[in-house]
Amino acid sequence: MAAVAEFEWPVVAREAELAEIEQCTAMRMSALLVGAPGVGKSSLLDAALERAGRAGADVVRGDRVLGAVRPHVGHRRVVIGIDDVHLADRATFDLAHRMVHRGQALLLATAEPGAALPDGLRRLLVGKRMRRLAVEALDRTGSARMLTARLGGPVAVDTAERFWELTRGNPLILREVAEDALAEGTLRQVDGTWRWSGLRDAPGGRLADLVDLLLGDLDPGERELVSMLALAGTLEAGLPLVSELGEAAESLNARGVLVALRSGFRLSLRLAHPLCEAVVAASLPELTARRLRLRIADAIERTGARRPDDLARVVRVRLGTGALPGPAGLRKAAAGALRGEDHRLAELLCRAVPAAEADAGLLTTLGESLAGQHRHIEAEAVLGTVPQSGPVIRTRALNLAFGLRRLAEAEAAAGTDRTVRALIRLFKDRTAEARALAGSAAGASALSALLQYVSGDSEGALDVLRESRPVALAEHDDVGRIEHHFLTGWITLDARGPVGAEAALGEMRAQAADGGPRFRAYTGLLEARALRGAGRTARAVELLREAAAHGGPADWAAPRPWRIAQLAGAVAESGDVHEAASLLEEARVAQRDAWLYPLMADAVALEEALVTAYRGDREGAAGQALETARRALAAGRRTQGLAALHLAARAGEARAAATLWRDATASAPADHDVRLRHLLALGDDDGHALADVSRRFGALGLLPLAAEAAATAARAHHASGDRAAARAARAASAELVSRCGATPPEWALPAGSCPSRTRTRKELTAREREIVTLAVSLSNQEIADRLVLSVRTVENHLYRAYGKLAVTTRAELAPRLGLGPSPLTRIA
Repeated sequence: MAAVAEFEWPVVAREAELAEIEQCTAMRMSALLVGAPGVGKSSLLDAALERAGRAGADVVRGDRVLGAVRPHVGHRRVVIGIDDVHLADRATFDLAHRMVHRGQALLLATAEPGAALPDGLRRLLVGKRMRRLAVEALDRTGSARMLTARLGGPVAVDTAERFWELTRGNPLILREVAEDALAEGTLRQVDGTWRWSGLRDAPGGRLADLVDLLLGDLDPGERELVSMLALAGTLEAGLPLVSELGEAAESLNARGVLVALRSGFRLSLRLAHPLCEAVVAASLPELTARRLRLRIADAIERTGARRPDDLARVVRVRLGTGALPGPAGLRKAAAGALRGEDHRLAELLCRAVPAAEADAGLLTTLGESLAGQHRHIEAEAVLGTVPQSGPVIRTRALNLAFGLRRLAEAEAAAGTDRTVRALIRLFKDRTAEARALAGSAAGASALSALLQYVSGDSEGALDVLRESRPVALAEHDDVGRIEHHFLTGWITLDARGPVGAEAALGEMRAQAADGGPRFRAYTGLLEARALRGAGRTARAVELLREAAAHGGPADWAAPRPWRIAQLAGAVAESGDVHEAASLLEEARVAQRDAWLYPLMADAVALEEALVTAYRGDREGAAGQALETARRALAAGRRTQGLAALHLAARAGEARAAATLWRDATASAPADHDVRLRHLLALGDDDGHALADVSRRFGALGLLPLAAEAAATAARAHHASGDRAAARAARAASAELVSRCGATPPEWALPAGSCPSRTRTRKELTAREREIVTLAVSLSNQEIADRLVLSVRTVENHLYRAYGKLAVTTRAELAPRLGLGPSPLTRIA
């Protein structure tokens, strides 16, 4: 293993915890940071003590308490820091406790959950002289931020998700896995973005040592259960082989080695740290692994293997033993593996069936598994040999269109299948023709509804979905059921807002756990759309990180570049325009690899315009949105055209947007959509109409838009001299902001209400401000030489400062720091 230079990982994504600690100290209250091993308690304590020192306190750490506290008594405020206070020596803690009890010092300490705390500490907690603060593992966003800060550049969406899935946001594990990947050379930059394909087959070295530390000392029963969970992933608590090790399970659960997960009436067990699964499974002796695999497979089979993916689970476990089922079992297992999007396993099982017994169904499954691995030429070679009827036509057409970009051949392959022909016409942006074909095709309800929605008839689309629901949900086609659910939720959200879509969302949530990877990704997309509309962007970003990372086969309903672009838009809404710009670039790269048809290409363009607006370029955003609207309306995509015009109007081009809508849709109703009402009211600068729009948005649950409309109504009323109406509108906007917690974006508010540049600049640390000022005229190497720092450290400071300043290039630094004119930046 190559040597890697030591690097002190930054403390990131802990702003809330640090603010809470500062609140405690401001109230003259001590704080106890409680968290599991590896969650970063010690690093957080160090950061809090450093802040206290910068604020003027005398900071005393750990074993230096005895010699350092007494001279400071009666002078400046003293803050004592004790890491692992439950392990501190008696004399040190007793002195610290006396100081805190007398009001001469504050104590910041860490401890593990369930640790035996000193009596004096418990008295401080009970007496409300100390507050217990939980330190949790990082969420997906925190994990991605920590990686980005360490690496000094953007991290690919799927790479960030692999790290999170393996580490579950535990900073210690994240650090060790990342450093191991850097040392192995598997984590590397490709075209400016950090990418990682995953853990190597036999992880060892420091990772093995870390797993030993996480597992602790195991007795024979505990080791047996840990080994089985490492091989199986999860095991139901009711399986006899688990029940036999009940005491071991309880002990491991109490120590945090394994966790119990409930889904409906089913209770499952898994190891708390996925890294332990990989390391333990790789380290098992071959005969031990074979014995345990057979035992696990037999136990699952004896329960009846009732769930759709159980047979694939059994086969996956048995693979290591060399035992496979007969041809019929292989077919079923391959179908189950395909449903779970384990395309490599599906291919392996299909090829294990003797050629003489390979029928059309098996070849179709093989073709889908190859397409799912992006081996599109091989998939076409297989699918072209299958009799062209039923599902194979759709599978082959999608592979030709998305994988090989051969639309003419895809349409020819469709033959007389009107549903597939309609889909190809949609890909060609011939909306009216596609709608006519889908409307006369049997079993095309979801596609027909989508085309009605795209054409501007949302309620008609929902009627189609409602009428076809019993048939669609009774079909055996998983993809068809998923698409029906997804489109129902998406169109309902668009037409009726988060309030009206709650029932559709609830139904998808209830089925997400057992619905397969695509169903979970679709559910996350819908949840995120509702959350963005309601102003809860942090949770929306979490869901979109997972959905955007989902690989899967070619997906016409929610292609991956569009999912990444949605994540970029949500990240921009949450305030990190630097990462949003990086994500848009990743979406463009994905768009080059995975062809997008015009409807989805313009959906990506809309998110790009939104990010441009959040970067402060209102003119550029409005121009992008207007251009997108022209393309959409020319193709008959009225719903998308209206969404683009609404964005353009909010960015300052309301009159141009209203004119474009009227010119393109002269026969359309004038006020059938609240977004249209909004853009018309903005164009007319009508305070009363804007106030009405605010109420309508509020009724739909779109509270940020409601607050924004109320704020612009206040400005319009003020301009017209109606001071009372202006006050009422301002009060309504403030009340809506308090309800949703999201303030209207600066780019959508009247001129003059945006904060000054100095406000953003004050967010920089002293070191960041020093480095960005030098970066206006010096290279990274020159800055490093001048400040006696490493180039990597300079890059890390610059990356964080870029995010705070909302810039992406050095050329933007001078004007953003007030050292030159402010350019109108655009994303090409």
